[in-house]
Amino acid sequence: MEITVSDHVANGSFKALKDNVTYFDYPNYALFIRNVDFKNNLSGNKRYINKESYNYLKKSHLFGGEVVISNVADVGSVHRVPFIKKPMVVGNNQIFIKSKYHTMTDYLYVYFQSFWGQSAISSITSGSAQQKFNKTDFRSLEVPIPTKNWIQSNITPYVTLQDRIFNENQSLKRIKVTLLNHYF
Repeated sequence: MEITVSDHVANGSFKALKDNVTYFDYPNYALFIRNVDFKNNLSGNKRYINKESYNYLKKSHLFGGEVVISNVADVGSVHRVPFIKKPMVVGNNQIFIKSKYHTMTDYLYVYFQSFWGQSAISSITSGSAQQKFNKTDFRSLEVPIPTKNWIQSNITPYVTLQDRIFNENQSLKRIKVTLLNHYF
């Protein structure tokens, strides 16, 4: 089964990234999604990159539905990329996983949030001052894979509901801003 595991540094050395990627603290071409952005449900202060940086970071483009796992510091924090109408790239200190089959990606999201997935991540985590794991060790993990039918009947409804809740919350935030701007 073909599963992609990638990260920010898959695009080049730290020096190459420094020379070719420009970050902004205000809206620009693409969203540079960090762990803190996921934890804040994409609210608050976000980081952005310009189109040239986005094109350079071609190995870390996100389109929605990918599984993002923090692999440094807040190790094992698991998120699912929302489907938004904005180009996105994975931020520092995270890996992302995707399969060509979205149902498999959804399963991996739920698996790595589970006790068993978190235990698997813990088994490859090292460091005392700053916990971390690397992509190579992550790729070597053995993950139990259920049938497609099991995933569709048990995982898909859960993930679909999460997407609806995220979208509803985003709509409510927009309505709140509109109302506050209108009345105050």
